[in-house]
Amino acid sequence: MSNIKQQRIDEDVFLKMRKEVLSAWHTGAEVDFDEAVEYQKKLPENRNFGKILAKYHEEGNLGLYPRSGVPTVEGEIELLRSMNAVGVRLFPFTTDSYTRNMQLDKAQQGLDESIRTGKPKLNGFPIICHGVKQTRRVVESCEGGFDVRSSMKANSFIAEIAFASGMTCMPNSPFGWIGSYDKLASVEECISTAQYLGRLVGYYADRGVSISITNHGWLFNGIVPMYINTATKIIEALISAEQGAKSIIPLMNFQGNINQDVADLYAAPKLYRKYLDQFGYADVVIPGVIGDHSMLYPFPQDIGFAFGYINYVAMIAAMAPIDGCSVKTVDEASGVPSIESHMQTYRSAGWIFNVVRQQKIKLENKDIDQEQLMCELAVSAIVDKVIEMGDGDVVVGIEKAIEAGALDSPFCLNVNAKDQVLGVKDLQGASRYLDYGNLPIPKEVREFNDEKIRERELAQGRKLGYKTSLSDFWAFSKGAIIGGADEDAQEGTKLPAMENPPTIITGTVGVDSHVIGTKIITRALREAGFRVVALSAQTPPEEFIKAAQETNADAMLVSSLYGMAEMDLQGFRDKCVEAGVGDVLLYLGGILGVGKHDFADDEAKFKKIGFDRVYPPEADIETSIQNLCDDLKARNRI
Repeated sequence: MSNIKQQRIDEDVFLKMRKEVLSAWHTGAEVDFDEAVEYQKKLPENRNFGKILAKYHEEGNLGLYPRSGVPTVEGEIELLRSMNAVGVRLFPFTTDSYTRNMQLDKAQQGLDESIRTGKPKLNGFPIICHGVKQTRRVVESCEGGFDVRSSMKANSFIAEIAFASGMTCMPNSPFGWIGSYDKLASVEECISTAQYLGRLVGYYADRGVSISITNHGWLFNGIVPMYINTATKIIEALISAEQGAKSIIPLMNFQGNINQDVADLYAAPKLYRKYLDQFGYADVVIPGVIGDHSMLYPFPQDIGFAFGYINYVAMIAAMAPIDGCSVKTVDEASGVPSIESHMQTYRSAGWIFNVVRQQKIKLENKDIDQEQLMCELAVSAIVDKVIEMGDGDVVVGIEKAIEAGALDSPFCLNVNAKDQVLGVKDLQGASRYLDYGNLPIPKEVREFNDEKIRERELAQGRKLGYKTSLSDFWAFSKGAIIGGADEDAQEGTKLPAMENPPTIITGTVGVDSHVIGTKIITRALREAGFRVVALSAQTPPEEFIKAAQETNADAMLVSSLYGMAEMDLQGFRDKCVEAGVGDVLLYLGGILGVGKHDFADDEAKFKKIGFDRVYPPEADIETSIQNLCDDLKARNRI
């Protein structure tokens, strides 16, 4: 266990930390804190994220909260102005994956290539490479407030550049990093990084500058109720408040069951207030609540289904008591969205916001009441358990709770999580636990949850299991609330019994944090009889090659979902040849380019690089395994 605790960072220590943070790249020299404070004070309220959200709340309106981020300043300005034209004033500002992981040389290379070719080579805005002066051009180009996105490694530096540039909000989510963004980061590193951001926001607050924090909580890669997610959001709020943050915004996710989604929205602000007040942070304000598209489900490739997906989110947001709503764009499944898709998406969502919100519908029924009660009981039990494990110190409790599995989720990226829980949907499409692991879910909630599981098992005449969870995971993107009824009985491809089965390397390449696909295919390969070396997500190309050398691997199954595979994998087959593993089968699948692109072009490009087979995002796992068997038989490996 570390010695980190829930206490405010001493000012002298904090100032030394700031010097170290800003020394990591030359644009750190552009940050002048006193000048940044004065710049922030001169910004009009229509550029302050928290104040915009508070105004929506006061007026009973609902603001669009899209995702955006392209590499160049000019491209970003064009994109933001197009969003302004359809009424967007809340901007989650996405930085690219190389910047988020402090691979700044690669980020600069991608930026230079984007400028040279006129085509985006990064999946976001490389804010550190651009620095304060260039980023201020973006902030000043349009009306709205910015909530800048990062992951753990670059969070502190990005915050410094962002706030000095006039951005006024940032997520502070150590559990988001643990759940879905940082494979090797320790719990201590994630908490320390969150404390730095909270201290920086508090440092601005002490000088009269209002910067808000959004909480994302533990981001899941599988189906479970939102209890852990909501509980960890509250704990994140406590961490930020202790460091001096005064404006904190819950960001709540939808999962596809109206009663459960709405109940979570009703419960969250009450629970936030309960624990903020309990710990003495009564002066911390919640300017509003933001609803979000589901953080975990695959997004439809079919354009009609895609509009249905985003409009479900928009409908729930319009009927629920929230103030902002994030929706994915209709081409989310094909890569980083185009300006046209942004415009179409937000016009569609905005239409629903306007028509439905004006009718002032209040969603109330006994099922919502029941779900809200279950949420409040479960979330309180989880937060209280963390406090108890830390003897009153939530930060100490976090480390102990993760180590014990009292905080956990399925398909977790981070190596420190237990990954011992599993969930499925009930007959109405609400998320339930199938395996609780070591979560401190109270008896009343377990009984309610288990009864819902039994109802589905009785209705379908079978036990629910792992394959049910996967089928339910895909269902919503296909226009269904639950998966098919026979998935657990289906037999996949099986190898014949053999003394030395083929060895397969799996993993997601580069700094891509998408882990669920590679975890699913790893399990399917093992069940088929292969020997699998699973490298998980965020795996440099060199690690694939090293693993193939050490294991005499027969094939590598490489995933990439963040659009930058071309930069990651240039010369990959040549490097395999140089390392003495040039005859290994190479498979690649996922979202393989930034922006709208044709899969046939991707396939040709990566086959030229040396991949034997290339698959689109929704490729069938059993088909790919059968292809693998066929290819290995042709090489006399089976």
